[in-house]
Amino acid sequence: VGILMDPLGDHSVWQPLCAVVLMLALAAPGAAAAVQPETGRIYLYGETHADPACLEQELAAWDRYYKELGMRDLFIEVPSYAAQFMNLWMKAEDDAILSRLFEDWEGTAMHDQGVWDFYKSIKEQCPETVFHGFDVGHQYDSTGARYRDYLEEQGLTDTEDYRLTLEAIEQGETFYRAEDDAYRENTMVSNFIREFDALDGESVMGIYGGAH
Repeated sequence: VGILMDPLGDHSVWQPLCAVVLMLALAAPGAAAAVQPETGRIYLYGETHADPACLEQELAAWDRYYKELGMRDLFIEVPSYAAQFMNLWMKAEDDAILSRLFEDWEGTAMHDQGVWDFYKSIKEQCPETVFHGFDVGHQYDSTGARYRDYLEEQGLTDTEDYRLTLEAIEQGETFYRAEDDAYRENTMVSNFIREFDALDGESVMGIYGGAH
């Protein structure tokens, strides 16, 4: 199982990732002084998607972890290929990539001005942020297909990125075919663990919808 370590306690609190109590309260002002720089920690935040108060607290928390603890890896509730597009956007001089993602997100909670502003603020305040996606393949026939095509055009079919892209697309097709929420929850946990383990000891912040 994945684990959560309590970032404010004097000792580690170990809990199954799927049963963790999400801790938005940790983003409260003043909490930073109690956070100690340690490796291999997971700081999870639950949110109501696109809620301004949640986004404000999450941005403050990530800004603090980024600047005070040197963290760079931010886990967000999108498929791996959407996160990879966002990483390309972080290095781009314009917002064309993010704009295209927002077009794909129309009709979802991600298609919100507050979400746009949140990611723009991250790019401005924390430009070395690396996004990691752990959800099943939402928008697999638009975002997913476009990122797969991009990798093929770049000659990157023999890469882990390409394999994970195909896997996320398949996960999306499976989920939407069966509308199996239990499958999605278990897959999200597995994907999160895979991404976290691949970082080999780096601490991360993750943002989940409160329903998860």
